[in-house]
Amino acid sequence: TNSKLIKNKKVGVDTWSLSLAHSNLSGFNVCPMANKINSTNKNKKLSDCSSCCVADNGNAQIFRSVLESRIKKTIAFKMDTENFMDALVVEISSAINQSVKNGNIPTFRLNTYSDIRWELYKIEGLNIFELFPNITFYDYTKIPNRRVPKNYELTYSFWGNLNHLQKALNSNMNVAVVFEKLPSSFLNRKVVNGDLNDLRTIENDGKNVIVGLKFKGSKIKLRDAINEGFAISKNMTNLTN
Repeated sequence: TNSKLIKNKKVGVDTWSLSLAHSNLSGFNVCPMANKINSTNKNKKLSDCSSCCVADNGNAQIFRSVLESRIKKTIAFKMDTENFMDALVVEISSAINQSVKNGNIPTFRLNTYSDIRWELYKIEGLNIFELFPNITFYDYTKIPNRRVPKNYELTYSFWGNLNHLQKALNSNMNVAVVFEKLPSSFLNRKVVNGDLNDLRTIENDGKNVIVGLKFKGSKIKLRDAINEGFAISKNMTNLTN
């Protein structure tokens, strides 16, 4: 039911997503590069994206059951990881069959609102990507130094840390940047419109590009996001002004 993921159907792709409760909303932190929600003692080495996370928008604003479901799933993952992963394998297998039946290409995004290193979790010695080597998985991440299987494509999500940004650029990662208004280029790279769909793969976006995302939220949240370095103002020409 994610409105952005549904856009992938326009290019013949089904994207099945796992939506956990962002940051530490569940009592467990699933966003290691983000400060905790409503933290009064903020770590400057971490992002403040929890305060303006898109997970708070859409159905999560309207229906309490949406957040409750995400919280329950996150607690299940943390408290009963082995059974959670077994269930995830079953659901992925079922989703693949459904996509194939409908004539679409199945893809998966396991970190819709989280930043978990899924490559570290094993099921009988193999991680989820190794269990489905012919299936494409993709995610955004704020961790710039992850080593993942080839079928797990990661787009670095910029949040203001220039050191991490440089690591991502040096690793030839695509970089997602939130803008007040999308430019044609940024950081000497072409900007592609990441809002056309959610498919963050090289085949869809191209290689060594900036994935431009327009800020979603109120003017107050936009102001806070710009001040925190999470979003780029339309008046900014570089990252130091």
